[in-house]
Amino acid sequence: MHRIRRKICVAAIAGALALPAFAQQAKPQNWKMANVVPENSWFGRQHKWWVAEAEKRSGDKLKVQIFWLESLAKWKDALPAIQSGVADLAWVSSTYFPSQFPGYLMLDNLFNFGDDYVAAVLALIDTVDNEPVLKAELAKADIILLMPHISGHAPVGTKAPLKSIKDLKGKSLRTYGGVRTQFYTNLGANPIFMSFSDMYEAMNRGTVDALGDMAIVLSNAFKLQEVAKFVYTNAPAGVHGNGGALASGFYMSQKKFNALPKDQQKMLLDLRREYGIRYAQTLMDDESAIRKEWQAKGVNFSDPTPEDARFIQEAGNAANEQMFKKQEADGHNNVRQVWDHYLKARRKHEAERAKK
Repeated sequence: MHRIRRKICVAAIAGALALPAFAQQAKPQNWKMANVVPENSWFGRQHKWWVAEAEKRSGDKLKVQIFWLESLAKWKDALPAIQSGVADLAWVSSTYFPSQFPGYLMLDNLFNFGDDYVAAVLALIDTVDNEPVLKAELAKADIILLMPHISGHAPVGTKAPLKSIKDLKGKSLRTYGGVRTQFYTNLGANPIFMSFSDMYEAMNRGTVDALGDMAIVLSNAFKLQEVAKFVYTNAPAGVHGNGGALASGFYMSQKKFNALPKDQQKMLLDLRREYGIRYAQTLMDDESAIRKEWQAKGVNFSDPTPEDARFIQEAGNAANEQMFKKQEADGHNNVRQVWDHYLKARRKHEAERAKK
């Protein structure tokens, strides 16, 4: 009898000790998201959709507060913001952290995607999850991708029309860096690395002559159509642009992710894929509408001549090869492996989607 009572007491004490831990696990987690765009912008609406879905699908065990317009952390500080705990989610772009992400940077090579943005995002997720070199880079930085990004094609914006891409020779031009620095150099321009949030003022003041990598939807969020009335697609033959930002997106700490319950981890990864498809398709649908809206407000779009298209293709191919050799000279011997994995995955998804 005494033994039975003792077991009951021990069980009761153990249960009481477990209550605080259970209560702590049941308590909603409050995450801070460091964002860079305005709340009511196109991108802001996509990000709010993700937040609403994450909260709902977690059974309200996750709560996410969004800090807009770099009010929590600057875009260029996104990675250290995650690593230090200043932000739980932040928009990390590989070109802002080239030394940490030599392989990831390859996914922003010229011509990294065509006109099927959905296939590109699915290939990105495949590469992030399965390519060993890239997986090791992200693990070393202690981050995991939760919200993929694709910029859409990245044309050049100017105040005066370009008769040819060769008109950029000797002109200062903003770029988001990476391989595109060499690309614009090959075109004859003088590229300057600059964050998206600084582009409007730089163009308005004449600090730069042209805005490179001027992705239409993101540019619309920052109202760049007010200072760049002429947009040159800067594209090779066969597509409507030369690719754009892909090695970018919202990340969180891998350790923090691993500490989540397994069902929440699965929910977030399922949501990542669903969000990526929805986001890329919406971008494809809305980009043309924004172009028409800009045209109605006096923005002029122009395409390259066949001669310019060949020149752009050659400059881009050369820039990609120069980037590979630079990375390899710096000791990053497997960067081509990352690019090859991505291209194979992209071809696969493009072929699958073409059948539908």
